[in-house]
Amino acid sequence: MEGASEVLPSRVRRLGYGVAVVLVALVSAGTAVAAWGGSSRDIGPLETQLSLAPSLTGGITVGVPPLGRLGLDTHAGPLQVRATVTGIDPARARTLLGARNPGRVVTAQVTADSQDAVAAAATRALLLGLAASGVACALVFRRRRAVLGGTAAFTAVLAASAVVAGATLRTEALVEPRFDGLLVQAPALIGRVESFEAYSERVAQLTSNVARVYGSLATLPAAPGPESTRVLWVSDVHLNPQAFAVMAQLIEQFDVAAIVDTGDLTDLGSVPENRLISAVGTFGVPYLYVRGNHDSRAVTQSYVARQKGVRVLDDGDIVEVAGIRFAGTGDPTFTPNKQVKTEREADDERLRAAGEALRDTIDVDPAPVDVALVHQPKMAVPLFGKVPLVLDGHVHERGSRFGDGTLELTQGSSGGAGLRTLDRTEEALPLQMSILHFDADGELLAVDDVSVGGLGQSSVTVDRKSPASYEGSDPPPEDE
Repeated sequence: MEGASEVLPSRVRRLGYGVAVVLVALVSAGTAVAAWGGSSRDIGPLETQLSLAPSLTGGITVGVPPLGRLGLDTHAGPLQVRATVTGIDPARARTLLGARNPGRVVTAQVTADSQDAVAAAATRALLLGLAASGVACALVFRRRRAVLGGTAAFTAVLAASAVVAGATLRTEALVEPRFDGLLVQAPALIGRVESFEAYSERVAQLTSNVARVYGSLATLPAAPGPESTRVLWVSDVHLNPQAFAVMAQLIEQFDVAAIVDTGDLTDLGSVPENRLISAVGTFGVPYLYVRGNHDSRAVTQSYVARQKGVRVLDDGDIVEVAGIRFAGTGDPTFTPNKQVKTEREADDERLRAAGEALRDTIDVDPAPVDVALVHQPKMAVPLFGKVPLVLDGHVHERGSRFGDGTLELTQGSSGGAGLRTLDRTEEALPLQMSILHFDADGELLAVDDVSVGGLGQSSVTVDRKSPASYEGSDPPPEDE
C-alpha cells in the first residue's frame, strides 16, 4: 500500500505539471494573438484590421466605428473572426461599382478577399501562438519537454477549432447579418447605394448645367462694384460629392474670397464619412465651418479642423476673414439617427442656450461682429438686435426673418439633402448655395441665390436680392 500511495502523488504531480504547461502555453499564445495578431487587409473597397480571438459563439463580427457592428453566424466557436473597418479606398470602390455587374463583381471580390484575409490571419495566429507558447514555457519551466508539450497543446487547440469551424460552417449566414447600433439603418442604405449608379450617370449633365449659371448672370441687376468682397455660403451638404464640384466652379467664376458652411457636412458624423468631405481643404480660400446636428464634435469637427485653410468656429469663436468679422458656434445637439427619439423641449433649450452664449460673447468683444454663423434657426433667435446678419441652415429650405435690425437668412441644402434623396419618390431637391456680396465695412450689399437642379433635373437659376428686399420678412416668434 505504501508503494501505491507514493505512485498516486507522483501521478498527480505529473498531471498538475501537464495542466500547468497547457495553461501557460494557451494563455501566453492567446495573449500574443490578441495583442499582435491583427493585420491590415483590403476586403473589397474596405480597409480593415483583421484578427482571430477566442470566443464561445464563434462567427464573424465586423465593427464600423462609431456606427456599430454587424454579426455573421458563419460557424461555431471557439474562435471568432473580428474585423474593424478603418477606411474606404475610393479608387477601388469606384472600380468595383463601375463594373458592368457591380453586385456580382463586389460579391466575388469580397468573398475572395475575405478568404485570403482569414487564411492570412490564421497563419499569423499560428506563428505567433507557437512562438509565444514556446517562449513562455521555456521561461517558466526551463525544460525542452515543456516547450514541446506547450506548442503541441496550442497546435492541437487551433486544429480542433478549425475542425469545429469547418464542421459548423454556414455560408448562408453571409447574407443574414445582425445589425447593432446605427447600422440598423444599413438595409435602407444598401437600397440607396444601388441607386447611386443612376445618380452618377447625371454627373456630366449636372456639371454642364452649372456653366449655364454664368450666362444667366447677364440678366440680373448690376452687381456690386469690383471692390466688393464675395463669400460663398453653403449648408447641409450631407455627403453629396457633386456639391463640392459645384462649389469649385462658383469659387472660380465669382472670385470668391472665402466660404462659410453652416453645418451638416455628413449624415452620421462617422469616421468612414470623413473621406467624402476631404474636399473642404482643397479650395485654396479660407473655409469657415460650424458643426451641424449630423456632424459629431469628436469625429467630423476634429477632422475638418485639420484640413488646410479650414477654420472651425465653435463656442463663440470670432475671426476676421477678408475684412469681415464672423462669429459662430456649433450645434449643441447630435441627432444623426432620426429613429432615436430625443426630448424636444430639452433640445430646444440647448439650442437657445447656445445662441445666448454666442450673443454674450459678441456683447463683450470690443469690435463689432458682421456675421454670426449657427446651424439651426432656433439658435439664431437670441442674436436678433446683436448682429446685422445671421446665417443658418438645417431645414433644407431657404427662408428669411428680419427684426430689430438683424437679418436672418436660412440656406437650403447645398447637397440637395445628400444621397438620401435617391430612395424618395418625391421631386429631388436642388443644390442651393449663395454668393454674398459685402462692402469694405463688412455690410451686406447683395445676395445671389444659386440653385442647380438635383437628380434628373436640368434647371439652373440665379436670383439676386438686395438686403432691403428682406425687410418685409416676418420677425422670429417671441416664444420660439
